[in-house]
Amino acid sequence: MKSAAPRKIRRFLSGKLFPLALLLILAAGAFLFLAFRMSGALAPVAALERIFSVGVALFLVNSPLPSENRTARLLLLLLFPWLGAVCCLFLRSPSPSGCPSSPRDGNGLSRAVFSVCGGSCRAASAEYLPSGKEMAERLLSDLSLADREIFLEYYILARGEFLDAVLSVLERKAREGVDVRVLYDDFGCALTLPRSFRKTLRARGVKVAVYHPLRPFPFSALNRRDHRKIAVIDGEIAYTGGINLADEYIGKLIRFGHWKDTAVRITGEPARRFKALFLSAWNHGKSTEKCDPSCVSAPNGIPCAVISDGAGGTRTGEEALLQMLSRAEKRIVLCTPYLAPTEPVFNALKGAARAGTDVRLMIPHIPDKRSVFALTRSEARRLMRFGVNVREYAAGFLHAKCVAADGKYAAVGSYNLDARSLRIQAECGIFFESEEMAHSIERDFGELWETGVPVPAASLAERCAAFLLRPLAHLL
Repeated sequence: MKSAAPRKIRRFLSGKLFPLALLLILAAGAFLFLAFRMSGALAPVAALERIFSVGVALFLVNSPLPSENRTARLLLLLLFPWLGAVCCLFLRSPSPSGCPSSPRDGNGLSRAVFSVCGGSCRAASAEYLPSGKEMAERLLSDLSLADREIFLEYYILARGEFLDAVLSVLERKAREGVDVRVLYDDFGCALTLPRSFRKTLRARGVKVAVYHPLRPFPFSALNRRDHRKIAVIDGEIAYTGGINLADEYIGKLIRFGHWKDTAVRITGEPARRFKALFLSAWNHGKSTEKCDPSCVSAPNGIPCAVISDGAGGTRTGEEALLQMLSRAEKRIVLCTPYLAPTEPVFNALKGAARAGTDVRLMIPHIPDKRSVFALTRSEARRLMRFGVNVREYAAGFLHAKCVAADGKYAAVGSYNLDARSLRIQAECGIFFESEEMAHSIERDFGELWETGVPVPAASLAERCAAFLLRPLAHLL
């Protein structure tokens, strides 16, 4: 079997990340040239570096950023004074409003989350899809029946069987006069799509937009990505969850063992709210992302709330999660591929377990990113010391992002339990007050839990890796 390394190298050299890497190499080369050939010029440069770095450090210390974010940026400043200082100025995440500590009142959980999300609505139907294969089958069927509009917003698109099947339907629907639009993140697709992809889509009659195209400047655009997964058909059907349009998500490409992922299919008013989210991103935030609390349909439907965060601004996802953790009375189960929580979320998980709530957390057993995996296991071990129960998905990589509490409340979306998802990136999800949805997630989680394996004791290498990486956790 041929190694995949040459193919990855070719993709990198022909992709959009290569110019950025080349720019960094040229900057390092210029510094080395000054160091060896123009040593007399280094003294004023070093003095200017000290002044600039101290100024940025003072700015960070006095900024409203959470303490863990300040620590990571100060370490970056120490390691790379010039580049680190510039990055510290531009790679800023907004200070979230946070959630105050709440009493454990299960009856108030849904009201609290609805308030955080700007109001509730009712879904005509909601279906939990426990695998990428099931999601792909339902999505392709719904796309083929669209008669007005198809809106797709995804972090990753990768050429393969799944995306080709979707593109085939999109091309046919565009010929039929359906308004077909695709929005994807340029960083997420930097190594998975050819540079000609936009032209290919437009030639098929599909409207296409790229979120924050990769450019050296501004730095803030490089850091803030669109991590959402949204499909909206005719404004009446919507999908969200952890599944991107790539073959590994549906089991057609084996990477890191079996890839476990989940999604939900919703109809009714929530679909129209996901449509508003898409149009806001499509129009660069010119249309509102706020849900109208008075806009309620399907009076006998499922109470729910669309959770959304842009790349900046108030962080609704973290606040909704904090409310679920602080108000769950009996049990709460969570799945996440990456575990590097913000300080409030870590404390909420710890506090829930100490208060007697049965807190169970599933993480991957096979990593897709070794540095993040080292942090994930390290954070899991820290939480276990406070009574949080953690197991690893033994069959492969767990990419699901879902929560269920007390057999009555549930949430599915694109959020990971890390600072990038909770504080920086554009994300989305949906919260349900529904016993059926909560039981579906808990049943699926129970099967994972029974076949899961305990988090192993840390090896010396893992302890060293965690020690070195934890200060940078909120930059990874």
